[in-house]
Amino acid sequence: MKKYQLSRGADFVLRRLREKGYEGYLVGGCLRDFLLGLEPKDFDITTSARPEELERIFADQKLVKLGKAFGTIGILYEDQLVETTTFRCDGVYKDGRRPEAVSFSSSLQEDLKRRDFTINAMAMDLDGKIYDPFQGQEDLHKGLLRAVGDPFIRFEEDKLRMLRAVRFASTYDFTIEERTLAAIKAKAKDLRQVSAERIRTEVDKILLGHQPSRGLRILAETGLLGQIFPDLVATLGFVQCSPYHDKDLFGHIIETVDRSPRVLHLRLAALLHDIGKVDTLTIDENGLGHFYGHDQLGAQRAGEILKDLRYDKKTIDKVQKLIDRHMKASPQMGTKGLKRLIGKVGEDLIFDLLDLMIADLLATRPDRDPGFLIERKKQVQEILDCKSLIDKRSLAISGHDLIDLGYQEGRKIGLVLDYLTDQVLDEKIANNKEDLLVEAKKLQEKFND
Repeated sequence: MKKYQLSRGADFVLRRLREKGYEGYLVGGCLRDFLLGLEPKDFDITTSARPEELERIFADQKLVKLGKAFGTIGILYEDQLVETTTFRCDGVYKDGRRPEAVSFSSSLQEDLKRRDFTINAMAMDLDGKIYDPFQGQEDLHKGLLRAVGDPFIRFEEDKLRMLRAVRFASTYDFTIEERTLAAIKAKAKDLRQVSAERIRTEVDKILLGHQPSRGLRILAETGLLGQIFPDLVATLGFVQCSPYHDKDLFGHIIETVDRSPRVLHLRLAALLHDIGKVDTLTIDENGLGHFYGHDQLGAQRAGEILKDLRYDKKTIDKVQKLIDRHMKASPQMGTKGLKRLIGKVGEDLIFDLLDLMIADLLATRPDRDPGFLIERKKQVQEILDCKSLIDKRSLAISGHDLIDLGYQEGRKIGLVLDYLTDQVLDEKIANNKEDLLVEAKKLQEKFND
């Protein structure tokens, strides 16, 4: 029997359970990853010991008891948390997410059959012996994702399992078994019974995978896409009427996601960057499609979508800035234009914006050359390195100086600072306090005329 390298914490917990006369098994995702040749992120154990027995057995360790009512005790060993859960049978799932109550069992078989998919319904003891009552190893070998037992019952119990199925299929490049897939399609409309926060967590994992387009296509195929991103449904089969695109809008979007760096706000921006196109399409006299204003409309809609999914304000702000500016770097843009662009999106986002532009361009047609955008990245770095003026925060004067000059507090101060910033960027005024105050005084006199 092949031996697997357990973490020190998992080894400690399993050995002590055995010493005290209890069954203990590695279970779930860590075993699945072992069998796939991957390194587990954490280790979960299932055991015949009841929660109060676990408390007694591991009384010399720091314990986390938040999940005790559901049979889970976290055992902290050398700074590693090992979640250890009593064999159990789940009660009724009234909220479509978690059982109302659980009952403890003395049977490993009973514990495994309540789990979601066969690849997660295996257990391994300290000697490396694997218990696999639902042929999970065979499904792993076939690259097949199959629900344990009746998939309609599994998804009725917990609607989030449908999204987890997509995530597993996408992450491991698995095929969803036919009946399991049919159950997802039949129950896709029920996904919104799950909290936005839990949906968001699964979406993030799909987007940060090595090829998120696979998961996004499955979301579209099953109908789950419309429950999460209804605006994207309209992009399916949407013809852009453009010589610069060789695929439908959805195909372009998901390829842009694949080509974007694995950074969450960047992949979210890639996913939503063109959702404004459907409502802004116009056809000219030559039959060519145009999408004037789709970037601004897309940024607005992206903010609404991400707010509904409970993304934090900082992430939403980044995504909106990237979408709003993703059409702003033309091959003709010079140093002044780049400085303005940096000022609009900020130094922390400018390279993300250029990476989004590169991904967007590469996802159009195979012959498109992103060379000018790659050159823009070099130019931006040069601007940042030489500490050139970027925005009005770098001006030699501030709003306080304008107030001292006699300006009244209000919107006019911001407009004057924006104007002076542009004048400095255009090299019409030097960025020194004396010259800027002279120009501000002239503007004040014009306002008063």
